Amino acid sequence: MLGSYVASQAVGQGWNTWATYTTHKVELRGCQIIQADIRDEGETAKILEHVKPDVVIHTSALVRPDICESRREDAFAINVLGTYNVVKAAKAVGAHVVHVSTDTIFSGEDNPIAEDACPSPVNYYGVTKTAAEAAVLANGVDNAIVRTSIIYGPRMFPWLDSFTDKIVEALRLGRAFQAFVDQFRQPIPAWNLADVLLEIADRRLSGIYHVVSPEVSSRFQFARKVAEVFGFDPGLIKSLYMDEVEMTARRPKALILDTVRTQRLLSTRMLGFEEGIHELYLRMHDKQPTP
Repeated sequence: MLGSYVASQAVGQGWNTWATYTTHKVELRGCQIIQADIRDEGETAKILEHVKPDVVIHTSALVRPDICESRREDAFAINVLGTYNVVKAAKAVGAHVVHVSTDTIFSGEDNPIAEDACPSPVNYYGVTKTAAEAAVLANGVDNAIVRTSIIYGPRMFPWLDSFTDKIVEALRLGRAFQAFVDQFRQPIPAWNLADVLLEIADRRLSGIYHVVSPEVSSRFQFARKVAEVFGFDPGLIKSLYMDEVEMTARRPKALILDTVRTQRLLSTRMLGFEEGIHELYLRMHDKQPTP
C-alpha cells in the first residue's frame, strides 16, 4: 500500500520513477513497472544495475505479525534477506537507500521511544524488522531508516490491506466494527508518510527518523472518529480488549515513538490524529486530488 503512494507521488513531483511488484501486477500512471523478487539476490542486483537509481525507497515487507509468526521462513526471507539483497545491490550502483521500518521493533515498556532506543521486539515480525535495520546499517550503503506505525488511506488496489477502508466498508453496510480500546498507536496517512519519504530521498538525509502522527490514539478512538467524520453512527464502533482476543503474535498495548527530533529536522509536517481523518474523508469523496 505504501509503495503505491510513494511511486505515484514521486511521479507527481517529477521523479523518473520505477515501481516493482512481486505477485500482483500493477499499473501506476507515469511509473515504469517491473516484476521483482527481492529474495533473489542475483535478480535484485540485475534490476538495480539496469535502472541505476539515485535513490531506492524500500517499502517491501511481510508485515502482518500473525502471518510472520506462523510463516517464519517467509518472513525472514523477505524482511531480512530481501532487505540485505536490496541494500547490497543499491550500494553497488551508488544509490541512497531509504528503508521503511516499524514501531514493532520495540516492546512498548518504555514510552515515548527515542530514535536511539535499543530494540526489544516481542514478536517475530519485530525480530525480522530489527534484523533488517541491522542489515541496512552494517552494509555501509548511504541510508536513512524511517520507523512508522499503522498506515491508512484509500487503497489503490483491491487486494491491499487498509484499516480505514475496513472501517468505512463495515459502516456503510450498517455493520458493527470492533476496535481495541487498550491498544495505542500513532496512525499516519499513507500520502503523508510518502511525502516524508520523498523529502528524505530528495535531500539524501541519513540517520533514523520516527515518522508517525505526533498524536496518540487507541484503535477504538480512531475508528470512532472515522465514523463521526464520515457521518456514520459512532455507536457501530464496539469496544474490544486485547486480552479478549487470542492472537498468534504478541502485540504491545502501547507503542509511542518520539517525533520531536524528526519534526525539527524535516520540512514536511506530520498530520495530527483528527486532521488526517478529515483529509481522508476529502480524498475518499473526490474533494481533493488523490495520488
